[in-house]
Amino acid sequence: MGKGVKLWDLLLEAGIKEDEAKLIIFTSADGYTVTLTIKELFHDRRYRFPYFKDSKDSDGHLPGSAEKAVKVEPLVALISVEGSDNPKYMNDMNSFLLMLGQRAVTEQIGNLFVKYLSKIEVSTAEPGQWDAPRANPPSGAIPKGTMVTLSNLNNDDDKIYYTTDGSNPTFNSPMYNWVASRWWSAREDVLGTINLPIGPINENTSIKAVTIGPGKKDSEIVTFNYYVDGTRPGNGVEIPDDQKPVKDLKIIKLTIGKPETSINGELYILDAVPYINIEAERTLVPVRFISEAMGADVGWDPETRQAIITDEKKQIVLTIGSKDVLVNGEKQTIDCAAIIHSNRTFVPLRFVSETLEAQVNYNNETREITITK
Repeated sequence: MGKGVKLWDLLLEAGIKEDEAKLIIFTSADGYTVTLTIKELFHDRRYRFPYFKDSKDSDGHLPGSAEKAVKVEPLVALISVEGSDNPKYMNDMNSFLLMLGQRAVTEQIGNLFVKYLSKIEVSTAEPGQWDAPRANPPSGAIPKGTMVTLSNLNNDDDKIYYTTDGSNPTFNSPMYNWVASRWWSAREDVLGTINLPIGPINENTSIKAVTIGPGKKDSEIVTFNYYVDGTRPGNGVEIPDDQKPVKDLKIIKLTIGKPETSINGELYILDAVPYINIEAERTLVPVRFISEAMGADVGWDPETRQAIITDEKKQIVLTIGSKDVLVNGEKQTIDCAAIIHSNRTFVPLRFVSETLEAQVNYNNETREITITK
């Protein structure tokens, strides 16, 4: 709860030129900065939702009710109170305080409330645009039951919204990345129950997705088309050649922390189990099993401590303890190095698999990894 000056009135008093202003930068006395577009601040309607946490999930990770929404305007509060709706508790402890409503009952705006506001700048620069979401696996033929994960460059304030009914997503559509990436390591125990993969995909499905976040234009809307078990989409549309299933398709399944694995349904027992490198937030797997399961050869140079993975198209050279790798002789830097673990060489699963042109899908609930090649 807060009481103060409407932001728009303040800007008009300062001589803002409506037809030229594009961005507003808010800076607090301690250096915290928030950038918002004129569109998202003033052109989009914002509300106070009295029942936005009115759901079975008391933490607010599921949409509450939008009933009795009240339209509100952005405010620079002179007095305010956090955690109460009783005006007698308001004080000037956080003054000046930027306050704004939500555009949708799911929109996360807590970090946009700038405390100790000391400077407001108006910019005529055109806002940038958020990057479009990516899907794993990408569009194409998939096994029945596949789970689809979405991501973008930050996975933080830039939220992904999606639909599966053919309509274009907006911030009123389901949100994918409820928990921002800055909290992933601290909330690993519940992350998979909140940021849920889409699926299982049991029939031909189109997923439309968009990135929406503060301070930039919405991304382009992207569409991911999935064809289950090689079936064709309706209306006589053919599956593109680069999305057709190959005859010798391999489906490899592993589970974090378990030795049991399978290749096309045939059971194998690993002598070293996949695990997650907490610091890098990456899954590591035994290099020999994962490489040979995808049809690649593995070599080892004890002098250089390098694992060399080779198939018909690619050669990957990973050095133990180094984030620098070679792919067909070209240097790349990855975010998780190969290591020796349980007397076995472990390598980052996603990097190796995707470099060998495989698709990787991770089910947060079961901790099962599916690799399709």
